[in-house]
Amino acid sequence: MLSKIIGVIGELLLTAGVLVALFAFYLLYWSGLETGKAQQQARDELQQAWSTPASAPAPAPEGTEPAVEGSWMPGSAVALISAPKAGFSDFVVFEGVSQEVLRSGPGHYPGTALPGQVGNSSYAAHRDGHGAPFDNIDRLQTCDDITVETRDAIYRYKVLPVDGMAGAGESFDCVPEGTNVPEIPGQHIVTPDRADVLNPVGDATLLTLTTCHPQWDNTHRLIIHAVLAGVETKEVN
Repeated sequence: MLSKIIGVIGELLLTAGVLVALFAFYLLYWSGLETGKAQQQARDELQQAWSTPASAPAPAPEGTEPAVEGSWMPGSAVALISAPKAGFSDFVVFEGVSQEVLRSGPGHYPGTALPGQVGNSSYAAHRDGHGAPFDNIDRLQTCDDITVETRDAIYRYKVLPVDGMAGAGESFDCVPEGTNVPEIPGQHIVTPDRADVLNPVGDATLLTLTTCHPQWDNTHRLIIHAVLAGVETKEVN
């Protein structure tokens, strides 16, 4: 009898191990392929759209709310985001932060500022699985670059002073003189209910990145704050 029980337990453990392995394969490999495919398709469509003359906004897809003035169409590809020190370049950004959207790449929080606007232009992305766009944003240090490219311009932000890392406590001289630099940390960890990290801070022109922390868990959120340091206007059709 005991041997049968042990045998059943062994089979259950083996089955559980197989399921865990399959899930890990999906999360680490297959989901990354799916995201990569979605990114490439969106990047091609975005570059094509940017290379053609601007036209009146298309109607919102059925079942979605139309975009309001000064906002982006829900679910659409809207920009490219890069952070060289975090190891990623030209990830396509989509409007929205639903799980469906984040499976395709980074998402822009609806209702937050657009790139270059006064306020807090905020973005979310996975740290594991689905291409893991933000897996290494914890490597960002004081004055590191984060850029967001839209049809009209490239916006360059600088990470605010990061406590305990290179540059902390030193003068923040990597932005033009007169830049409104708020007294908030460049990197910190908060609980998931801290939606205030997306709030504007005075009249500063901020960018915020959010992702789960630690990796492979979602008990907290890793937050990166940066301030606008420059704008390169693009020639548009």
